[in-house]
Amino acid sequence: MRTGKGRKIAAVLLMAAILSADICKAASPVYGAQQEIQTETAGQELGNAEEESAQTSEDKSENLSKVTEQPESDNSSGTQEAAETGNPSGIQEGTEPEHPSEAPGENEPENPSGTPEPENPSEAPEQENPSGTPQEPEPEDLAEEPEQEDSENIAQKDTADGVKKEQELRSETDTLSEPGDAAENLEEEARTQAEQAFAKFLEEYEMYGTLTNDIAFPIYQEPSPESAVVQELTSGWQVKLTGVKLQDDGVWYQIAFAVNDKEYIGYIQSEYVVTQDARLAEWEEQYLGGGMAARTFTRGSAKGSTQLSAFPASYQSAIQKLIQAHPNWTFVPMNTGLEWAEVLKNEMEDSRNLVETYQPDTWKSTEPKDYNMSTGQWVIKNGTNWVQASEAIVKHYLDPRNFLTEESAFQFEQLTYSSYHTESGVEKILSGTFMSNKKLEDGSGGGITYAQAFIQIGKELKVSPYFLASRVRQEQGVKGNSSLISGTYPGYQGYYNYFNMGATGIGDEVIRSGLTEAKTAGWNTRYKALQGGAEKVSSKYITRGQDTFYLQKFDVDASYDGLYWHQYMQNLLAADSEGRSVRKGYADMGALDNKFVFKVPVYNNMPSSPCPKPEENLSQPVLKAEKSGYGLVKLSWNEVAAAQGYQIYRAEGSGSYKKIKTISTAGTRSYEDSGVTPGKVYNYKVRAYLKFSDGNKYSAYSEVKNIDLTIPATTWSKFKIKNYRTIEMSWKKKSVDGYKIYRKTGSGKYTCIQTITGTSFQNTTVKPGNTYSYRVRGYVSVNGKLYYSAYTSVKQAALKMAKPQLKKVSVSGGKKIKVTWNRDSKADGYYIYRATSKNGKYKKVKTITKNKTVSWSDSSIRTGKTYYYKIRSYVKTASGTKSSSYSKVMNVKTALSTPAVTSIKVTKNGTVKLKWSKDANAAGYKIYRASSKNGKYKEVKQITKNATVTWTDKTTKSGKSYYYKIRAYSLNQNKVKYSTYSAKKGIRVN
Repeated sequence: MRTGKGRKIAAVLLMAAILSADICKAASPVYGAQQEIQTETAGQELGNAEEESAQTSEDKSENLSKVTEQPESDNSSGTQEAAETGNPSGIQEGTEPEHPSEAPGENEPENPSGTPEPENPSEAPEQENPSGTPQEPEPEDLAEEPEQEDSENIAQKDTADGVKKEQELRSETDTLSEPGDAAENLEEEARTQAEQAFAKFLEEYEMYGTLTNDIAFPIYQEPSPESAVVQELTSGWQVKLTGVKLQDDGVWYQIAFAVNDKEYIGYIQSEYVVTQDARLAEWEEQYLGGGMAARTFTRGSAKGSTQLSAFPASYQSAIQKLIQAHPNWTFVPMNTGLEWAEVLKNEMEDSRNLVETYQPDTWKSTEPKDYNMSTGQWVIKNGTNWVQASEAIVKHYLDPRNFLTEESAFQFEQLTYSSYHTESGVEKILSGTFMSNKKLEDGSGGGITYAQAFIQIGKELKVSPYFLASRVRQEQGVKGNSSLISGTYPGYQGYYNYFNMGATGIGDEVIRSGLTEAKTAGWNTRYKALQGGAEKVSSKYITRGQDTFYLQKFDVDASYDGLYWHQYMQNLLAADSEGRSVRKGYADMGALDNKFVFKVPVYNNMPSSPCPKPEENLSQPVLKAEKSGYGLVKLSWNEVAAAQGYQIYRAEGSGSYKKIKTISTAGTRSYEDSGVTPGKVYNYKVRAYLKFSDGNKYSAYSEVKNIDLTIPATTWSKFKIKNYRTIEMSWKKKSVDGYKIYRKTGSGKYTCIQTITGTSFQNTTVKPGNTYSYRVRGYVSVNGKLYYSAYTSVKQAALKMAKPQLKKVSVSGGKKIKVTWNRDSKADGYYIYRATSKNGKYKKVKTITKNKTVSWSDSSIRTGKTYYYKIRSYVKTASGTKSSSYSKVMNVKTALSTPAVTSIKVTKNGTVKLKWSKDANAAGYKIYRASSKNGKYKEVKQITKNATVTWTDKTTKSGKSYYYKIRAYSLNQNKVKYSTYSAKKGIRVN
């Protein structure tokens, strides 16, 4: 592959950065193996590295392609004492509970493969290495440090050589002006250098990591997304890093892992792996870090930090709070893919989770196999005081959300060795115990203290010494007076078992089985017992997926050994207790803000909120109550941890309470009360109970919840007499099935006139002249029976027709008489009557059929007469037309009055303008003119509009005199009637 100038320059700068980083890291033991390479010349170094890389890559590819299956090697049952009380009885630890269907039995050999296990682990034959990775070397004593002067000289020489080499390589970039093979070779050598450095620190000891934050991770056969997928893993899966490949598209880690006891090897992009092993961060900083001037490969988008969205919502707030307090902490969701109910069912297998007899009764199972109801005694499951845990307390400790707190989160910490672990930190964990600042009693281990022993063994096995110290403290308690570590037990003098490995049984059987394990393993010194027990924990648990306190308590990792049964301890509280001890060590050392990785299990279909912790006494339930209609009350309450059932009490109104139901299954936390009566008020309360031989233990009653089944009464929204035959009404909607409307006439009795489901009604069966009263009530139907609300207030409607009112009667235009009246909005229309004398015979002259019509013109009149009018309203009903009383009479005269000329004048134009008085009864006017006052008058103009009272005569001539007179006329029934003439008026036009 040919590269351009930029690629070559980048490669040279990369080599320069590597050399510079190597010089700075020269004093680090992690990178100590690199110093000989770095002190060679640049040309020799690159050449040798290329040859060595090719051979190493070929060998690794051949070895790592092997896949084998590992047999199960741990089979017995174990538990432990609480952290501060120890395990004086020697209860078994480091083994699995007896379940013939899932694991070897208690009395069966611990190694089902049939291969005898040597007494001394250091003498064990080499194990098969199917992955092809280098075997971990035996621990060696720390080499003596060279004299100070020699060290300084060597360091100065290394630094000088390195600086010179870097300068030579940097100067080469100034001469690279054309593409060529040199830069490409430098790039390849740089990658080889990084890959070899990675392999070097893996030779020191194995490195384990965790897949993080995505949902699923395809593992590829080769370092390319185009290659075949070996297996698909989920977040939180433990992997062993066995190599690295630096590609143009990113950094790929070669990993070894197992699924259901079958081992695989493949590749995954580096950004999906997180580890608490500080060596990886140092390697990435040196070879991939930002100090490099240029890179031809990248690590990809960093995904190691916590992604809250990868966790269920019920986890997020607690994790976010921890991250805010400790930004360097990383939380990885371990997506187990397991159903919560199935996990809980398996964890409730007999003897899988135990608590001590002194714990609260709510923590101890009262199932028939675990509790003798006749004697009131719990069945001992291990040792002398360990009994089956109740489901409630198991749920609490199994639910990871309960322990995402400052004090308890370290039960999820990866139990790998770290530079954070110090002797003083171990002493903090051992403080107050028989091991605090104390040497091993038999002088083994070279006369070292317990803290030094844990540091030395942890470093040798690459297991957290804080974990080892916490585990022994958990197993042996504060006083350390168990026969398992006394060294004086008859028949087993001089043998010790600090980790309670293989210790199981009842009473002294626990001691004998545990010391038999120690004798078989050759743990005849205290140091050997500590070292051997730690090695078993590491090889059987930590390196096989169960690399947290939590996972050693709850076996939900599917890498090896199946599920559930391969637990280290039966003590339910152990994981939290040990995690707290480890946290204390970090806190006392001021190391809580270091980088930690926490692997937190997630299950499918978990409860919506964390499972509560049972208290000394049953906690008070929190009751919720709601009505469903008016014939059913729905009750529900929260889970009361450890309760076996619940009792429900009810009272009617202010009456006394009666027990209406006993719920005998703890999982049932709801009840529907159908024995209620609509219209009444009820009060409810509930309490939990737990059965014992001497009677039930009860919780306090819940707070009382009130349910009002009173059917709500409605109220009026509108009540209106629309007309004399219709009454409109409406009311407010209520939560009922329907409404009944009641009416009475006058002083009669109420009867139901309508049943409806709506909230409005028009009553059209009324008659004018009557008075009606109305009221409404709602109803509900329950089991075919009606229950009613209270009535509304009474609304009354008086249907007496109003007497119409005439407003005006007048002659209009001399041609007709206009009659107007006030509107009656409830009437259908009006009848108009006329007479020629006030007390004469009135005749109906008009029927008005529209309620809104309030005027009418009578054109059948004669001029000179007086007419009298009256009206009444009417309404049509189902029983006929009903009319109101008559209005008062109004009259009008139709005679014409004599007009009067009010003005006559000559205009500027020489015309004559006349004005006269108006006659309301006239249809118009006629104007007459003569040349002399008593001369012959001739009609000169006819005015056809009653309202026109002016006219201008434009036919006049200058120097003459003119005389005028006017009369009004009417036109009725095609007959013309005239008034008398007005007085004559004359004027001269000059």
